[in-house]
Amino acid sequence: MNRDRQGDTPSTGDLLKKIEEMEGEDQIPVGEITEVIGGRAHGLVLLILSLPETIPMVGLSAILAAPILILGVVLVIRGADPPVPEWVRRRSLPRKKVQGAIRRTRPVVRWLDRVVRPRWNRLATAGRLQGTICIVMALLLAIPIPGVNILAAAAVAGVGLGILQRDGLVIAMAAGAALLALLGFSAVVAGAWGLLGR
Repeated sequence: MNRDRQGDTPSTGDLLKKIEEMEGEDQIPVGEITEVIGGRAHGLVLLILSLPETIPMVGLSAILAAPILILGVVLVIRGADPPVPEWVRRRSLPRKKVQGAIRRTRPVVRWLDRVVRPRWNRLATAGRLQGTICIVMALLLAIPIPGVNILAAAAVAGVGLGILQRDGLVIAMAAGAALLALLGFSAVVAGAWGLLGR
């Protein structure tokens, strides 16, 4: 198993592989995902929740927005490394879609495993910033806008990955993706407003 420089954290690829190989019914309870890793489970859950929308897979964004929003609120209120709320743990995700998203993103994850590492600790543990990004991006995910949704999901995935591997640089990149998503949303709204004003 690959491990980071601290020697005690499984690589993201290893964790996703465990989830991909889970057997069971058509739905994967989020609670089972949290059992794959002890600490920083919310980082893994955020990553799993956002991966399907980065493909994208139509029809999932509104379903995924609610638990991402809840996790974001928990991060803002309780700071870094809070427990995953029971309400989120009881939620289930379509097994085939989650496994499909993991398979399709495997090459990217393998590359990330080589470059992601613990650094920029202040950002890596900045729970309020991480939570704010998740809250705003969850609101965008609740509105099906092609392109914007992918950026929003990528921002959430970046937050999850940064939390999971304690990489503040990835958190900073997630903030950048979130800003781009907001700019894209603003452009769509401005364009729609302009059409209505004609």
